[in-house]
Amino acid sequence: MSNKWKVTPLSKCLSKVIDYRGRTPKKLGHEWAQNGYKALSANNVKFSGLDKLDSINYADEELYQKWMKEEVKRGDLLLTSEAPSGQVMLWDSDEKIVLSQRLYALRVNSKIDAAFLKYYLQSPAGQKEIFRNNSGSTVAGISAKTFENILVRHPEEKYAQQKIGDVLYSIDKKIDCNNRINAELEKLAKEMYEYWFVQFDFPNDLGRPYKTSGGTMAWNDVLKNKIPADWKVTQLDDLVSIVKDGAIPEAFDASTPYIGLEHIARKSIAITSWSTADQASSNKTAFQDGDILFGKIRPYLHKVGLAMMDGITSTDTIVMRPKSKEVLGLALETVFSDKFIKAATHGSTGSKMPRADWSVMKNYRIATPEKGSPVLLSFQSFFNPLVEKIRLNIKEIRELSTLRDWLLPLLMNGQVTAERHDAKTHISVPAEGT
Repeated sequence: MSNKWKVTPLSKCLSKVIDYRGRTPKKLGHEWAQNGYKALSANNVKFSGLDKLDSINYADEELYQKWMKEEVKRGDLLLTSEAPSGQVMLWDSDEKIVLSQRLYALRVNSKIDAAFLKYYLQSPAGQKEIFRNNSGSTVAGISAKTFENILVRHPEEKYAQQKIGDVLYSIDKKIDCNNRINAELEKLAKEMYEYWFVQFDFPNDLGRPYKTSGGTMAWNDVLKNKIPADWKVTQLDDLVSIVKDGAIPEAFDASTPYIGLEHIARKSIAITSWSTADQASSNKTAFQDGDILFGKIRPYLHKVGLAMMDGITSTDTIVMRPKSKEVLGLALETVFSDKFIKAATHGSTGSKMPRADWSVMKNYRIATPEKGSPVLLSFQSFFNPLVEKIRLNIKEIRELSTLRDWLLPLLMNGQVTAERHDAKTHISVPAEGT
């Protein structure tokens, strides 16, 4: 089998380019729908897959039929044209989508493996080729005309391409699996919180749902609602303390984790990416494992994460520390709830860039059982294993991401090779000097 590599223009690697970037619903005589087919734009496409789906638009059947004269198929690549250009993902689904703003769909020809091309374009070499062909004075981007000038270096034999693509894609599939597991664990914790502390259907002495089974409820004038008769009204600052430990990055070990607002995902407590202290500048805030990190700027973005290590964070992050281990789950789920986010947004200051105000947030009131009650202890006992599983998944995600990022340029320049043995792909690193 040949180990030869060749260089081919991107345009010659493709059998089809689907480009509907100029289309809008209004141009087709329609409006976006409340549900239906997802309309993906450059905002939604990242190397790691789909992003920002909470703010996505939808097309109904009639708009989809008018818009997507050529449909996106499983195995196509989605490539952003600008803002930024060069983000690429493999569409590994049979779901029908609308191709919207600043986004191409690329269909490879019979000589090119789609996964290999995705990772080549994602690699430093591929990104260099894309950026080299960017144009535009205000927003740099690539046009389909430049595909002729974007050069792709690839193994001559498709089988060799497939082996490289398989290695990298298998890593990303495991990362995606871990992220999906984390999302399900978060969903489970949120549902349990809502059952116990919003609907008040925590297990009674007989293990039955308290409120549904006729548990005694009493009207509360503060919350304007009925709550369990032996519960009380608690303010947020009864559960957590605000942390204002000023930190100078230079005073910390260079490898100390630094979590900026850009690292805190929207509507997910799992923080899977971070930088290090040597990449941070200006004053920061120190945090500890188990602290709650709340994005202060534009609180409606719903950036709330649980710190799973010691580190430093932006001063635009509000750091809350639970006053006891037994209230961590309750405090986190309260702050993460849509109701709290709405309250924090309402109490924020500033119009163009509103900022959450702790002096308002700390007064947020909730119904809670007495400290040390079986309800609190049971909920935390349920919550702890979920967090530990999320922690382990994040650790594996980080390790796999590091492995992929190390392998990517080496596989693309032939420094390491992928070989198939016994239906499994193995990485081969040549001995030094060979």
